[in-house]
Amino acid sequence: MTSSEGEDVGMEKEEEGEAEEEGPKELTEDEILEAMGNMAPDPGRSDLKGVFINNKNYLPLGFVSQAEEEEGVTFCGFHLRPYVFMDKEAALAEVKKMGFASDWDPYKKEIGAFSGSQILLLFDPDRSYGEKVIMTLTQDAYERELARIQEKRDAILEAHEAAQRGEVAAGGEGKEEELEENVEENIVVRDLPKECKEWASDTAAATHAEVSNFSIQNMRPPMQVMITRARMHFGKAFKFSDSGENLQNCRPHKDPNFALQRKELEIGIQAVRETRTSACQTTWFRPVNKSTQYSPADFLKRDAGMGYDKVDELTEFLSAVSVSVEEALQTNETVDIFQEEFAHLGSEEAGDVSKASSNLQEIRTFTDVGFTKGKRVEWIEWVPNSTDMLVSSYCENSHFCDKLENMGKAGNSSILIWSFHDSLAPHANLIAPWEVTVFRFYPTDQKYLIGGLASGQLAVWKLSDADLGYALREKQKAQHNNGGEVEKPSAVPSIPHKLLSVIDDSHKKAVVAIEFLPAPIELERRGRGAAEKNPKDGPVKYFLTISGDGQVMIWDFLTLLESMNDADLQWRPVHRVQLQRQDSGTEMGCCHVLYCHDRFDEKGNKLLTNFFASTEEGELIYGDWAAQAGEDRKPEYVKQMFTVSKTFRPMLSLERSPYFPEILLGVTDWSFYLWKDDLWKDGIKEHLFQSSYTSTSFTRGVWSPTRPSVIFLGLVTGGVDIWDFSDQSHKASLSAPVTSMPISSMSFLKHGENNSEQKLAIGDAGGNTHVHLIPKNLVRQAGNKEMENMRKFLNREEQRVRYFEERRKALGALKEHMEKQAQMAADEDATTKTVVDQDKADAAAEDLYQKLQAECLEELGLKPV
Repeated sequence: MTSSEGEDVGMEKEEEGEAEEEGPKELTEDEILEAMGNMAPDPGRSDLKGVFINNKNYLPLGFVSQAEEEEGVTFCGFHLRPYVFMDKEAALAEVKKMGFASDWDPYKKEIGAFSGSQILLLFDPDRSYGEKVIMTLTQDAYERELARIQEKRDAILEAHEAAQRGEVAAGGEGKEEELEENVEENIVVRDLPKECKEWASDTAAATHAEVSNFSIQNMRPPMQVMITRARMHFGKAFKFSDSGENLQNCRPHKDPNFALQRKELEIGIQAVRETRTSACQTTWFRPVNKSTQYSPADFLKRDAGMGYDKVDELTEFLSAVSVSVEEALQTNETVDIFQEEFAHLGSEEAGDVSKASSNLQEIRTFTDVGFTKGKRVEWIEWVPNSTDMLVSSYCENSHFCDKLENMGKAGNSSILIWSFHDSLAPHANLIAPWEVTVFRFYPTDQKYLIGGLASGQLAVWKLSDADLGYALREKQKAQHNNGGEVEKPSAVPSIPHKLLSVIDDSHKKAVVAIEFLPAPIELERRGRGAAEKNPKDGPVKYFLTISGDGQVMIWDFLTLLESMNDADLQWRPVHRVQLQRQDSGTEMGCCHVLYCHDRFDEKGNKLLTNFFASTEEGELIYGDWAAQAGEDRKPEYVKQMFTVSKTFRPMLSLERSPYFPEILLGVTDWSFYLWKDDLWKDGIKEHLFQSSYTSTSFTRGVWSPTRPSVIFLGLVTGGVDIWDFSDQSHKASLSAPVTSMPISSMSFLKHGENNSEQKLAIGDAGGNTHVHLIPKNLVRQAGNKEMENMRKFLNREEQRVRYFEERRKALGALKEHMEKQAQMAADEDATTKTVVDQDKADAAAEDLYQKLQAECLEELGLKPV
């Protein structure tokens, strides 16, 4: 053994002696909790409930010592303590202060009903009760779980004390040997810092000399240089890229005739205005404004022969007509022969639709070869609070066989933001992993856009003011501040999605409709009901989605925004229902969904869980997502089904009238229907109005936002039929051509000054987005009584439907009564006929008997008595 080793052994003995003098080491609280491990109860125990807690609240509750993960800290980040205690009064105070933003708001009833002062919270990594944290609901459950925890804690402390004393569990012979083995196994290794000594090397001088030979020594004082740049160029982004198109090889060669010559060039420059030459040509069949320019010299050439000798003739003419002109002026009998008599006829009377002045004026067409070629415009939305920005999504125009080949393959799809300032290129491109079939802006914060994908998932994009056209981008802002012309960016900005929903918990087919619920609505647990608990001017919390798989899902978007930056966030719906047909029990494919507003039951209670939906066979259904199951039957989410509009083809549009909330517009391939909610409440499953069948099928339908009696219908031929019920109701009042491709989507600009300038965005199957300006006579209401006239028309149709329903019931009752009377008369006739026949049979039998009796007496030679 060397001397150094002996010193180490001596130090170890000294340390062991010090440790013996200090006594047994006690465990810290974190060490005890770490040794306890998972303390979650077994599944199925009573009075326990899983609760959801945001990650940011782990630290205030005491589940972790610090929010960020750090080496050496046992409980941090997502490593939680097995259990903590929560003050009941503090939780109720937090709910009262924060409202629905508190984690304890959904469980305030259970917390208020707890009899104790402290509630036990247990960490459950396996989610046996649905969530990571388990809460005790009663005092009995609290004492039961606390006793189990205390038992485990005492066992750990006893084991530690036994290990410190060197006790062993086994007894009898060989106890000393086992004790020695136990002592050897419990050796404690300490990681002590090493003692740092001065570095010593025999070759240090040679190393320093070799390094100094390769070092550059400063032989003169350093130069001082100051470089400045303008403040506007600070933080300016530059993008460099390699280009292989302009590469040229320049081989070196020697020029024998090279001679260096210098010339002096003198140039004069004068600043003048820029000139621009432009020309245009108009087609011959378009009405354009024309003007003629002339010079006075040319104009007077034809009258050059008129001299002073003509003055007498002019005087004689004026004298002859002056008396008649004066009389005409006095009696107001003058007539302007150049005036257009029908120019000032008003178009304010109801039912006046002038075809000459009702043509749709196209003001913009948005298309891009790289993004929209071979695709159709699936959905269009106007950017909120903007009259010159719109958003459109595109889907492939592929056949069914091609869709089968590409089914399940992820790709890139686009949502393009278009600006009126540049119709040649998109303003921005929202990238999606699947085709976006429908999207909506979040009403509370319009920078968030929610899109439904063809895979059944939902995607969320977060847009900036520059993306929505509210403000200039940084480069354009710098150019604008410098007073220069704002340059168009060379590339279209691409914006990736912020979040995707979990595909296993999303729809099985493409999402086809998104409907936001009113702000006051708050769902109960598992969607069993709803109540108006939130403020009316508060943020919108929930929205509905529907798909071809027949599922209606409810999503909590406000909770998503609060936890969007969490690393383990998984977006799932808070409630879902499966719509099924009542006769066969099969899944019902759906196309549209609308939430029912202001609907009450027989007792006057407001219904908050009802909705309207359309099916893939053209039917209209009325459902309730909070329907309860009976003792021996499943919950019936479909309350009523209206099969009048059934065409075995999907319903193309389902919209609510902006002026009559109880009126719904349903558009099918060959006709459109008007429905009224009051008829369904009375059990009448009939539509209010049905249009006549047309030879050209419809593709879309929208209500006019300013006229209550006008409907715009898109056609497969690329035109638009305009129905004005204040003019006529048996056919379209006007047909306007728009494009040569079938129309696939339509959307009105519903904000801004609609009464002065109304815009309609129309998308076709060729990927073109057309923006049309609606003429004034289709924007302004036809007189002050159009609203009243439309209401009278709807009431008249309702009376007609009710009359026919009453007549149908009366005729049905009359038919049943007549059938009963006929059956009773038939029964009486049968009874009378049976009695008559019996008498005849008895008389015939009596005659036969008398005849036989007479023959018998005659043969015997007897005489009748």
